Amino acid sequence: MTGNSQLRPEILLGPNPFLEALPPLIRFNELPKKLMRTPLNEVPWRTLDAADREIYLNLSQNHFAPTAQLIDVGAGVQQLLHRSLSQFNPLNADERWRIQRIGLIENEAQISQLPKLNGAGQLDMGMTGTGKSTVIERILECIAPEQVIDFGTSEACGWYRLKQCVYLHIDHPSNGTRGGLLKRILEHLDRVLGTDYVTQHSRTVNLDTLMVVVSKLLTMHRVALIVIDENQQSTLQDSPWRVEFALFYLMLMNLGISVVLLGNPLAFEYLEQYSQVMRRFSIGGIHRFCPATNAQVMWWKQHFVPGVREFSLVENWNIDPSRRAELEFDNSAGNPGLFAAYHCEVQRIALRRGGPTATVTEKDFIAAARSPHYIECKEVALAIRMGAAPSRRHYLDLPAADHSGPDSLGQEPLATPPKVPSDATLSVVKRLSANYQRQQTKRTNAFVAQLESLKSLDKDDIRALGVTEELLSEMERVVAGRDKPTARKKSATDAKDAGA
Repeated sequence: MTGNSQLRPEILLGPNPFLEALPPLIRFNELPKKLMRTPLNEVPWRTLDAADREIYLNLSQNHFAPTAQLIDVGAGVQQLLHRSLSQFNPLNADERWRIQRIGLIENEAQISQLPKLNGAGQLDMGMTGTGKSTVIERILECIAPEQVIDFGTSEACGWYRLKQCVYLHIDHPSNGTRGGLLKRILEHLDRVLGTDYVTQHSRTVNLDTLMVVVSKLLTMHRVALIVIDENQQSTLQDSPWRVEFALFYLMLMNLGISVVLLGNPLAFEYLEQYSQVMRRFSIGGIHRFCPATNAQVMWWKQHFVPGVREFSLVENWNIDPSRRAELEFDNSAGNPGLFAAYHCEVQRIALRRGGPTATVTEKDFIAAARSPHYIECKEVALAIRMGAAPSRRHYLDLPAADHSGPDSLGQEPLATPPKVPSDATLSVVKRLSANYQRQQTKRTNAFVAQLESLKSLDKDDIRALGVTEELLSEMERVVAGRDKPTARKKSATDAKDAGA
């Protein structure tokens, strides 16, 4: 194998202008080094008085310490981007013909008649602060440093000029509507490409028409990857258009566009009900981001914590290492985003004392947890640690952890009589039981609503979701059966008593 093919193994399949415009593929074992970013290495902060260094704490948002899971996420994004661009090869005559056909489509039905490309996706789920958005932004900087690539005239590729937008990174609309998502895509295309598509299509109110417009523009500019961030339960899972969102993502994949969804785990429960959808997203990976359960977890202790500690504007850390690790974990609850914020606040307190050098003590760690810059983060950490149990604050976007104990059946009897539960304990149990009943009712209602939404779709859309008509009928029979009162069968004793 030649040196060039080692750098670009894709060229063994033939030339491709889109792939050749990107940096060479990053091997998996080289990703940690490539993703690591240490902005303080460029700052001569030791020449400054400690009090003058505080401004550089802002650079912490650019510091990146990869972990094993984050590396796998980055590898998946690289795979998706190159997968799409390989299928977009403009030197392929069939691909040029497909692009021309897309330019002529007028309605959604015509899109479904196009030759389907085998597009794919990735699903990144986790509570706030677990690093989902950060790793996506970082990997895109590495594998596609130029978001827009201007190609000149090419007779072989069949264009006079092409302004390519390699990827888009947008937030899911806060109103949770399809129109909001489509318009947001147009807005970001305008921002990146300098176009005025929002103005051109400002009077387009029909959503099906707008969806066709967006699909044509994404294809025309060869957008290979679209990242949709900030998916929340209220804007996606509880949205009446959640099935339509799933169909839209599948349509983009069929056009060859890779789709990466980021957000709270509570937002994606409906997607997990469709095997076809989950299969497509599994190609890039279904990644579940969780806080470390304890300070000894390998990715936390060996990778993340040492990597973040490299961001330091302090010469001396005068604290017992085990005590430092304990305070860091307790005050961040194993959440990467909270840890980084706490790490900076500890330094801030030490730097403000001034002097030619800075020294951190245990008192600084204790004071940082109570400072105005971190006190609310500490409440979030407490809520994470409490999980499903009641805490002083309740955050709607924190998934409840399962803290249920082991089954007591089969255990040896206690040597001493159990204590009578207090009124406070009974109150907690009642509250948890009520919460559980509400969750079960909500899930049942959501399932029934999903069946209703499927009934309104045409057969092609239902098949696209991987739901067969037989399966849909069976689910309806199950639901109908549960709604009927169960007939009580009389036993022989009942019959005897009735005759007496």
